[in-house]
Amino acid sequence: AFRPGRGAGRSDHSKPEIHGILKVLDWMNWLYCRVWHQLSVERRAPLPEKGPAILISNHTCGIDHMLLQASTDRVLGFMIAREYYDHFFLNPFCRLVDCIPVNRDGRDFSATRAAIRLLKDGRVLPIFPEGHIVPESGRRIDEIKPGTAFLALQSRVPVIPAYISGTPETNGIAASLYTPSRSRVVFGEPIDLSDLSAGRPTDKAAQAEVNERFKKEI
Repeated sequence: AFRPGRGAGRSDHSKPEIHGILKVLDWMNWLYCRVWHQLSVERRAPLPEKGPAILISNHTCGIDHMLLQASTDRVLGFMIAREYYDHFFLNPFCRLVDCIPVNRDGRDFSATRAAIRLLKDGRVLPIFPEGHIVPESGRRIDEIKPGTAFLALQSRVPVIPAYISGTPETNGIAASLYTPSRSRVVFGEPIDLSDLSAGRPTDKAAQAEVNERFKKEI
């Protein structure tokens, strides 16, 4: 089966982010998504081959992060709820791809600082800006939380939107893993924020404008 975007356009002299044990795990993830969830990807993820970017997407169920990772050849270190990050089974994988643990109180400044550091290191930061699962298989998108807008305005890196649909309609992580589906991921063009002046990451009006653009583009 053809894997969308794997290795496309990469120089033979550049070392891919996905290598070693990550390459094995990545292939297993892609095979699972392709066979069990019949994943289709409309286009290659338009992420930069190297360097920082923010990837935003709607959040339909517990396998969304796996579907997004199966659709790109960049390593995606997600921001993940701390109770999942600290889970004995998930923690080794979270550490391997540099996931960022987040407290659910909405005031986790250490997670914000870690996200900014990750972008400064040239990584891709994937975020579900709704902040929670909306288990309607992509038919509805909730309001966007302000944290993603802050990171976009603060970092000024490319922001790529993605839309997920066709996934299992459940809040349960286990149920989303064992329920087969016909999932689909579509990527959009980078979102233009150049008309918003720099130095306004905490400006409420600027954040609201960014949130509107994010929701529209998703």
